[in-house]
Amino acid sequence: MALDNVLWDLNEARVCELTSRIDPAAALPCSPALLSAEAGTTGALLETLVILPGNVIGPAIQAAYCAAIAGANVTLKPARAERHLAAIVSRQFDRLGAGLIGSAKAVYWPGGETAAEASAFGRVKRVIAFGDGATIDQIRSRAPEDVEVIGYGESYSIGFVHGDADVARAAARAALDICLFDQRGCMSPQTVYVEGDPGRALLFARTLAREMQDLGATLPRAAFAPGERELVASAARRLAATALEPAPHGLDTFIRGPLRESVPEFIVAVEPFGPPACTGFGRIAVVKPCPGARSVAAQLKHGTTLDTVGLSAGAGERDWSALRLAKVKRVCELGEMQRPPFGYRPSIEDFARSKNAPPR
Repeated sequence: MALDNVLWDLNEARVCELTSRIDPAAALPCSPALLSAEAGTTGALLETLVILPGNVIGPAIQAAYCAAIAGANVTLKPARAERHLAAIVSRQFDRLGAGLIGSAKAVYWPGGETAAEASAFGRVKRVIAFGDGATIDQIRSRAPEDVEVIGYGESYSIGFVHGDADVARAAARAALDICLFDQRGCMSPQTVYVEGDPGRALLFARTLAREMQDLGATLPRAAFAPGERELVASAARRLAATALEPAPHGLDTFIRGPLRESVPEFIVAVEPFGPPACTGFGRIAVVKPCPGARSVAAQLKHGTTLDTVGLSAGAGERDWSALRLAKVKRVCELGEMQRPPFGYRPSIEDFARSKNAPPR
């Protein structure tokens, strides 16, 4: 499922569209072979080092394929938490034959090993780095002046359920976005806004919790990372205190999943309307009732970078427009949040030219 989400729209038409953005005159000819010796027709480009995250698999695959389409060579540096995929991609490219043999390499060194990092920096002219802001700043500070650093840092995502949406369907779609990658990626919804009164938000929250529990059979939660259990326990205590007071003899607004190693496998809490809550791990979802999309957009203009907003099916153009006006990179339907278009992060342009350079 994760691989399908990474490459779901990688086809001949998509490749032609993306290469035409780089240089319409040098766009790849549309041929039955997606990745072939013709992948270098956009010109010989700089060697690029990609410092990968350890939380999701998408960047490794996207980086290798985008580099191939742009005609560039790429070195993939995996994170300690996920050291296998980069090497698998490199071997697969070598097996694809002429035009791709040797174009994707995997090189690992432990974090903090500055000698190995300096050696790698000396062989490239561009670095694409994933990580938090401090990590990217450190990479920039250590990179030579003639090495361009393109950073993809921290961001968060949210969901929005409009007033006429089918609550059960919206909850099922949101559960998929939350459970895939256990919210460790920037496209995982942290907060879901539900248009209407607190009762409708509570109905959505309890339906979402049921869907998340059912999904645990086919998308089991990953093992806890070091220190994650303590963070989940802390988040649970905090949300238990901030959740809306349930109506007398009403349903609980703080819902915990089955215990695993003494902490819940997932948490869903209903909070008052306000800015999004951003936990960023652990299948922890906050549901907030809201007046509408415009009021949500007003809450999204502050704080950490907003990546994706997922809307429930059937949302009208007014809702789409209101949320696009917020500082958001991408708007899509719920259930599609973990399925960005190919070439989203990183992009083919990252391997073709400097982001600061004018279009060719």
